Amino acid sequence: MPGRRSELDLRTLRTFCCVAAHGSFTRAAAMEGVAQSVLSRHIAVLEASVGTRLLHRTGRGVVPTEVGERLLPRAKALLAESEAVQDAARGLARDPHGMVHIAMVPAAARLLFGPLCVRLQRDYPRIRLRALEGYSGQVEDWLATGRADIGIFNNYRSGSVRGAQLLARSSMLLVSARGHRVTRAPTIAFRALHGLPLAGPTQPNSMLTMLTGLALRQGVELNFVLEAGSTEMVRDALLHSELCTIYPPQVVAQDVARGVLAVSRIVKPTLVQKTWLATGTQHPLSDAARIVAHVVRELAGEGGVAT
Repeated sequence: MPGRRSELDLRTLRTFCCVAAHGSFTRAAAMEGVAQSVLSRHIAVLEASVGTRLLHRTGRGVVPTEVGERLLPRAKALLAESEAVQDAARGLARDPHGMVHIAMVPAAARLLFGPLCVRLQRDYPRIRLRALEGYSGQVEDWLATGRADIGIFNNYRSGSVRGAQLLARSSMLLVSARGHRVTRAPTIAFRALHGLPLAGPTQPNSMLTMLTGLALRQGVELNFVLEAGSTEMVRDALLHSELCTIYPPQVVAQDVARGVLAVSRIVKPTLVQKTWLATGTQHPLSDAARIVAHVVRELAGEGGVAT
């Protein structure tokens, strides 16, 4: 009997309650805006599923049978509960909530994360964030494995990244402590980096891959003497040594403004970093995650990671 019991759905219960309330298929059909035959079929399905008649036809209309009278209050309660669930669902849609896992490269985190938190607290206080910071390869891995719902990462290849949205383009800079001889001019040719002691991120890293390929093509020897797992470690190395590094401007803007670090834009060729936003594909994106991604795009458009 499981198949017959499954036919006891809200649609047929609603028809039963409506016909019982109006005492007439004709009046009920007029109120529902459907043909009387449709309501008759619904009642027939319901009566077949419970195995007995629920409505008694009289010369003046219909009245519930004894079983129908006993079923009626329970049917009304189920319909009321269904409406309450729908109301609750609509309320949740208007007030999105839940945990969103977001991963960012350090440059994006430095500029976007604070404003993102402010915007969410103001407009969507029931959305919670779990944030991760890592280099681009890590962020892409976290997206691929489902550890992150949203990822912001960098890429240096030509063309677009499949499934991702471009947030910003940035010209890469040679960065050093203030007073270093190599950053005295506003620009520096890529060939001038030959043999220069450099600090950079740990391998594997998309920027290092791009730089290594370009250096091979131009006959330039890049001398990375330090690989560090965070931008703060690289920054400390620059401040206390003669090392230089290669960064986009947003990473060092505050230190350059304070006169702590100095920069020269790399030319011949110009190196361009692209910042992308992508969402995970391991599971459907929640409404909360969609909202966070939308806010990030808005912040980037307002000047977040754009240069």
